[in-house]
Amino acid sequence: MSTTRAFASALPTSGSRRSWWALMRDSWPVVRPIAVQILSAAIGATALAFLLGHQGFPIFAPLFAVATMELICARHHRRVVEMLFGVAVGALLTAVVGPSWSTPHVLIDAGLGALTALAVAWFTTPRSPVALVNHAIEPLLTSLAINLRTISAALRSQDPAAAGGAVYALVETDVWLRRLEEALLQVRRSALVLRLSTGQDLATHAQMATEIGYAVRHIRSLAQHAWWGILRAGEPVPVALPQALDALADGIGVLREQLERQACPRTARPLLISAAQWVAMIREDRLSLGAAGVAASADAAVLHLLVATGVPAAEADALQHGRMPVAV
Repeated sequence: MSTTRAFASALPTSGSRRSWWALMRDSWPVVRPIAVQILSAAIGATALAFLLGHQGFPIFAPLFAVATMELICARHHRRVVEMLFGVAVGALLTAVVGPSWSTPHVLIDAGLGALTALAVAWFTTPRSPVALVNHAIEPLLTSLAINLRTISAALRSQDPAAAGGAVYALVETDVWLRRLEEALLQVRRSALVLRLSTGQDLATHAQMATEIGYAVRHIRSLAQHAWWGILRAGEPVPVALPQALDALADGIGVLREQLERQACPRTARPLLISAAQWVAMIREDRLSLGAAGVAASADAAVLHLLVATGVPAAEADALQHGRMPVAV
């Protein structure tokens, strides 16, 4: 199979429909940690109530366990409000159906459920969340740096086959993007417990990972424009384009090294700014449609990577376009 056909076959068609089983299979890695936490809290609270001599089924214990679990792990405040409303309605309906349950009975069940949820949340919280996120990011950055250099070399040597191979290799980053999403979900659901127990605020690391994910998609678009829009179409290659891609690859490489050391990634900023300056030089000439697509995607990737290093979006845009000095 040629590289072109392989790449085309790897992309989903607009008319394709996925089966229910395929959707469940692909969603399971994301659903699994949530399901494990909720089921563990519900089953643990129920078992604990029975061990303490609860008469009848302890319906309030698993109810409050699940509610407390989602209260601790909810990513959005709206989810917390919805969960609390659901628990209140459920408790009222249960009290109507079973009026024999006394207030102390309900309070004991609520306490058992809350304590069980806290214990499950603690034991399912990753001990090294920053390392978990960085480990998921590392293969993405490695793939980006390698394939950007491959595309740069292909543009210099007018080699469409090599560029096509890099494009197809970048399609495989879907696997790493899914693993990064799984890691972010696990970390975000544990954010409150980690902040209370260790004082770590994971919002910065989660934001960095999200921005890197955006950059991956823009670089994949960049690679496709370089392959299809420039090399396969026989369009002229702007002189500064390979240098821009090399600088971008170098910046990504430095970013990967800093994350591997769990150091501040700001040292990657000058190289990323250098890539943006090369792109600005490209725009000084009249560009073909393919070259314009490469330049636009490169600009977007640089912006997201600068934000990933801790630069606010407005400042990143100003740095990118030379409106303020680079702070290392």
